[in-house]
Amino acid sequence: MGKKSLKISIIIFIVVALIALFLVLNKGHIGKIALVSTGEESKKGSSEAIMPKLTLEFENEYLSSADKKKTVGMSVSMDGEAITEGVEFESSDESIVKINKDNELVAVADGKANITAKYDGIEATKEVKVITPIKTMTFTSTNSTIRVGKDLQMKLQVTPSKASMDTLKYTSSDEEIATVNSNGIVTGIAPGKVTITVYDSFTDTSKEVKLTIKK
Repeated sequence: MGKKSLKISIIIFIVVALIALFLVLNKGHIGKIALVSTGEESKKGSSEAIMPKLTLEFENEYLSSADKKKTVGMSVSMDGEAITEGVEFESSDESIVKINKDNELVAVADGKANITAKYDGIEATKEVKVITPIKTMTFTSTNSTIRVGKDLQMKLQVTPSKASMDTLKYTSSDEEIATVNSNGIVTGIAPGKVTITVYDSFTDTSKEVKLTIKK
């Protein structure tokens, strides 16, 4: 009877040891179920729970290379609360955008750069663009009529010729009659009259043209 009890104890010990080894090798998991909480998981969960979010915003995402005296301000917040002191800013390319002593963006040349804000060991990065603004824009399309189901490429002439088109947005006065995409291609949907407008968000100016859609 004593030997039998000893054998049972040895078998139980071996089973328990194998289960313990299995849990160690699988970091306390059986399948997707966690039977043991590891220090690594606790640390990860704690880190994710308390990590604050830093946000960087610009007054305008575009700067003008034609007016280098005009600056763009920046603001930083952490979890929605504004931070006014202790923030360090850095430009990824100072040949495109520099940061002055007042922590404002200053245009140098056309292009793109990433601005990084650093505060209390946390970083936030956002892209800014330096462009040549549009001075004038004119529709040069001579065709004012489109057939239903057909396309018309709106031809927009801008000055200066190297001006950026990134700030332009096309809209239709009635998308049930005609639609227009971001490249200025108008598609006839149904018979009627429609106005196509191109708006420049940087200069706050627009131009429009009236079109007739026929069967």
